[in-house]
Amino acid sequence: MLEASSNVLNVLESLPVLIETSTFFVWFFSFAFFVRFLHIFSTTEPPRVTYTQKCHSEIRRILEELPILQQPYRPPLLWGRSGHIQTAAYGILGHVTLRRSADQRVSLGLSDGSTVTFDIYEPLKVHQSGHDVTLALTPGIANSSESNYIRTCVHYAQENGFRCVVLNHIGAIADVQVTGNRIFTYGGIEELTIMMAYMMDRCPKAKFINIGFSMGGNITTRYLVYMPENHRDRVLLGLSVCQGYSATNSTPMYHDWENGRRAYNYMITENMKRLLRRNYEEVVKPYVLNGLVDEQKLWSCTSIIALDEYYSRKITGHSNLPDFYASVDCLPILDQVQVPMVFLNAEDDPIVPKKLWEPVKSMAADRVNLAFISCKHGGHLGFLEGSSLAPNSITWIDRFIIQLANQSVLVCT
Repeated sequence: MLEASSNVLNVLESLPVLIETSTFFVWFFSFAFFVRFLHIFSTTEPPRVTYTQKCHSEIRRILEELPILQQPYRPPLLWGRSGHIQTAAYGILGHVTLRRSADQRVSLGLSDGSTVTFDIYEPLKVHQSGHDVTLALTPGIANSSESNYIRTCVHYAQENGFRCVVLNHIGAIADVQVTGNRIFTYGGIEELTIMMAYMMDRCPKAKFINIGFSMGGNITTRYLVYMPENHRDRVLLGLSVCQGYSATNSTPMYHDWENGRRAYNYMITENMKRLLRRNYEEVVKPYVLNGLVDEQKLWSCTSIIALDEYYSRKITGHSNLPDFYASVDCLPILDQVQVPMVFLNAEDDPIVPKKLWEPVKSMAADRVNLAFISCKHGGHLGFLEGSSLAPNSITWIDRFIIQLANQSVLVCT
């Protein structure tokens, strides 16, 4: 009996040590997790630039002189080296207090009954070259001129003497009525083509630089391949930021848990379903009534692949998903781009892995009018920077766009 009591006493006496040891290990593993998640010790580097060395092409002359490409991109301290946090922050931070300052919102009817809208922002001063230059921006999936990262870019461009025109994806703005029976499509260029034609007529002396973000990069690339012949001499340059290039190649990666890609897939799908619900009467109900879309299967989708199978490919008239994805891909036609074009991706982008942009990098090494840039950090459309915990209001990608545009005007006009 005395021996049992002694054992209990020994155990009780050792409890503080055990608790202290357990607490230490909890804190240690928590610290190790956050260090790994935040990549605190990851070094900063200048962007890696790839273009052909065979000749002194326009694209080479443009990029060789850019100061921003000679300097390391420095994300905010502590959290800025995490691609996940950059990705989560891009739509939240920036000029969030800016009021929408579009000089005009234009609405034009399309042949299928849809209405495309775009916002025009006039420059706040004359461009330093004296030329009339317009940046034509195509936002990412379900985004518009009201998205924070677009507003930040537009405001900075206006301050530097550029006119901006921003395509609003059909269905993306809550207070703009959908007049047709569809929303935007991943690779559809009709809206962008109509917008560009309008702007070229409105501003006959203007030169244009087309810029696409994420899905908008795919649309921009396809436009620069298929644009009308009379548009070609008006476009100085194309820029694609953080696009995935190929829906076909992306398909097997959508359900990977690597870098949490499956979770991002779910969030994108929910955002698309929210947009469809908001415009239910116009873009869902007609297809449910005629039996083309199974509403129960549509709302139960938890991945973009399922949503495309039960909705997107059906309303666009494709018999199967591979055919639908092949119809919107830009990777197979990249070599047909007729103007200088720059493609930019971040190595820590959790949505667009390296496998998707490696073919573009290889292609840029052989094509005289293409270039590829990879940044070690930046996430998906993040590229926030700063020397403290709080990021600057202007992002690295905003500064890059303006430097690139200024140099393009100098070289190409």
